[in-house]
Amino acid sequence: MKTKRLLPLSLIFGFLLLILPSLAYEPTVGVKEGDWIEYNITVSGRGTPPPTHDVRWMRIAVLEVDGAAFSVNLTARYANGTLGSAIWKFNFTEGNVGGWIIIPSNLCAGDKFFDSSIHNHKPVNVTIQGESQKNVLGAPRAVTWGNDSFRHKEWDKATGVFVGSSETYRNVTNKDGWYIEDLTVTIDATTTNMWSPQPIMELNPAAFYAWVIGGVLTVSISAVIVVRRKKITLTQKQKKIAGFSLLTAFVVTIGAIAITPISESQVPLSFREINLLMQTMWTGMVLVSMWFRKKGNYLMHEIVMLVVVSATVVSFSAVLVMTPPTSGSWSDYFSSTANVVAVVVHSVVSVPAIAFGVWLVALWRPNSASYPAKSRRVAQLTAVFWVLSYVVGVLDFVLLRMTILV
Repeated sequence: MKTKRLLPLSLIFGFLLLILPSLAYEPTVGVKEGDWIEYNITVSGRGTPPPTHDVRWMRIAVLEVDGAAFSVNLTARYANGTLGSAIWKFNFTEGNVGGWIIIPSNLCAGDKFFDSSIHNHKPVNVTIQGESQKNVLGAPRAVTWGNDSFRHKEWDKATGVFVGSSETYRNVTNKDGWYIEDLTVTIDATTTNMWSPQPIMELNPAAFYAWVIGGVLTVSISAVIVVRRKKITLTQKQKKIAGFSLLTAFVVTIGAIAITPISESQVPLSFREINLLMQTMWTGMVLVSMWFRKKGNYLMHEIVMLVVVSATVVSFSAVLVMTPPTSGSWSDYFSSTANVVAVVVHSVVSVPAIAFGVWLVALWRPNSASYPAKSRRVAQLTAVFWVLSYVVGVLDFVLLRMTILV
């Protein structure tokens, strides 16, 4: 009799052991209202995406959050330059994870999240494949990742927001009959307000760089004042050495500033923003070079021009090698009539600027008496086209930002 009484109890206990783990798990939302993140999207391969999915930039802004449910405003810029937006609803309990763009927070390797797969109606439990520490948008973050047959996604562990992905489509026909031969879509986060770049030496990057530049300028100006007050007379050779030393210090300082944000990810800048900063620096150095020329210091004039022209040619060649014109990433530059006009106008002034710059450097011969007269016209054309190229570049950048932010 006792055995018969214990049997129902053991069955109930066993049943509770089976269901309690599932009841205990409640997916947590790691984002809050007001959070946002932006992405750049590149498409490469053979074929073209459907027009409704040919997106090159997007922004996710979190709206209201209610328990395991929340909604986001997703804004997208398409390849043709148009903007679109839609409200996406998420519910982690029901498995609405929006194609894995936001998943439950603080999942570790081996943990699972439920994806109801509303598009193909094949619910799955997705396993977190691994976790590592990475520098994401200027800050160290714990990053997890997962994949299936066609996509690989990485998420910021603390928020559950994806920070990068790669999706490959081969021999696929969508429900509207659009055939995709072989395309890879790469998405990278570019900026967010969910975390801040890690400061350098307890200073934000702008303040740190301001201190560095200020220090260099202070030392340089102090040296000039001391020389003038002490009435120290420098020989022509000593002046050249001093000028070359100052130029070297300037180039090293600016070079370190230009390289550090890219290699250390201390400043989350887009490619166009970095390019604008670099062009500002090179244009400034061209004007400095022309100032040296006006003062009759042709050695410093040519040294500065040699640095600028060499750096420009090398960087331009590197861009062509890393992203050739056949690459899908170039499609952004031809995504609208305004972008096409900007590219054409920029090319019209930039190509001559580089060509005249190379010509000017090629004409130089140390201690040549004929160089000033022979190169005068070329120097003028170099300066004019370089400044025009910079102005067009600034207008192009402003046009792009207005297109994105409108």
